[in-house]
Amino acid sequence: MMLMAPEIPSIWREEVWHALSVHLPIATLFLASLTAMVYGVCSSTHRLFLGKLVMVLLTIGVISGWVAIYTGEIAYSVEVRKICDPKVLQEHSWWAYATLFAYSGALGLIMVKFFSPSTFSKFIKFGVLILLTAALGGLIYTGHLGASLVYQQGAGTYKPSADCAEFVK
Repeated sequence: MMLMAPEIPSIWREEVWHALSVHLPIATLFLASLTAMVYGVCSSTHRLFLGKLVMVLLTIGVISGWVAIYTGEIAYSVEVRKICDPKVLQEHSWWAYATLFAYSGALGLIMVKFFSPSTFSKFIKFGVLILLTAALGGLIYTGHLGASLVYQQGAGTYKPSADCAEFVK
């Protein structure tokens, strides 16, 4: 009697969409926070460029971040039944929302700055810097929890058979 090798699942499974969509916002939001910190200590000749760079990175990061939240909700419904400790997944989800709300708030403050009198400009810049610094901490912790889910609990990953027979053709 010949045993059938297990079938390799598709790479386009719905729980994998989150892994495909989460890395762009991580990179852009991380760089937006670092650029905002450099903006604070930089000479005035480079501030115009750095300010625009923060705005562009933040806009791309917030939009793609909400896409990652959406795909994360899809992955959550699939993975919560498969992993060993679902509390890590809940905490990852909570920190992702909190972090993205902070980044969205910073983007909102930047947009308010365009329409407010210049007397409030320093307060708004300080508020944006505080939000981006706090959000950077949330981003790092959220990434740590996501890595724990994937590399310690195997969330969203395929576990091949012991002899890897499904890869032999």
